[in-house]
Formats: sequence, structure tokens, C-alpha cells
Amino acid sequence: MIIAISGTPGTGKTEVAKVLAKQLGWKMIELNGLADEKGLHSGYDKSRKCKIVDVGGIKKEVARISRSGKNIIIESHYAHDVKNDFTVILRANPGQLRERLVSRGWTLRKIEENIQSEIMEVCKSEAMNQGRNVVEIDTTGKTPVQVSEEIRKAISRS
Repeated sequence: MIIAISGTPGTGKTEVAKVLAKQLGWKMIELNGLADEKGLHSGYDKSRKCKIVDVGGIKKEVARISRSGKNIIIESHYAHDVKNDFTVILRANPGQLRERLVSRGWTLRKIEENIQSEIMEVCKSEAMNQGRNVVEIDTTGKTPVQVSEEIRKAISRS
């Protein structure tokens, strides 16, 4: 089984995925780390100051890893684009999201772009348009452990 944890940057994906993986005893894969490790980039976005991930390459690599038959959790703002069995979209109040992104030292432009993505429900819309089994969880004011428990309950209901 593959659980994808996706959402706008700053919603808590990485921390929640780490907690959930530990609770379930599953392998957790940070897709951006996998892209770095395997050299799966198609360029560099100078205006956003970030590497452009080769999502097609990531999909192939996750498919290869999943053939081992082990359960995995994948995490990234594009994890919903990768074939999975259960998609979790983490959400956060835009005000709290702004605080989290400011604390990372991000540029105002990058913060505003991500706040707009959150307001417009971009990750959720993309996942639903792909026919994914989607559960949406608001992380505002919650700990990663609390969010992980909500995910576990949602999985058990599906």
C-alpha cells in the first residue's frame, strides 16, 4: 500500500509523514529527497530559486520501490501526482501557513504564491481530478501526532 501525503508547503507534510511512518512501521519517502538522491530534476526555476523535479522520473522510481511489496508513505506537495492507494491532503489556515513560511525565510512572492495555492485548493483539486481516494485534514493548531491519528482513523474507515 502507498499512502501519499500532499498539500501546500507549510501544512506539515514532512512531520506528519514521519510520525505516521513510525506509528505504522512503514518506510517514509520524501520525494524531494528522492529526486536529489537519484538526480531526477529537469531544470532550475530561477524566479522561485528551486530545482524542477522530474515528476515522471519520480513516478517510475516510486513504482520500482513499491514492487518490493512493502507499505510506504510518500510525502511532497506533488505526492498526489504519484500513483497511490490513499491520498491525504493536508490543509492549514492561510494565516498560520503564512507564519510557517515566513519562519522559513521564504520570499514574499513565494509565500503569496503558496497562500494562493492553499486558498484555491490546488493540491486537493489536482488529486480529485486524477480520481484519487482523497481525505482532507486541517492541520491548523494540531500536532503531527494528532494529525497522524486522524489519518489512521480515515484509513481504517476506507
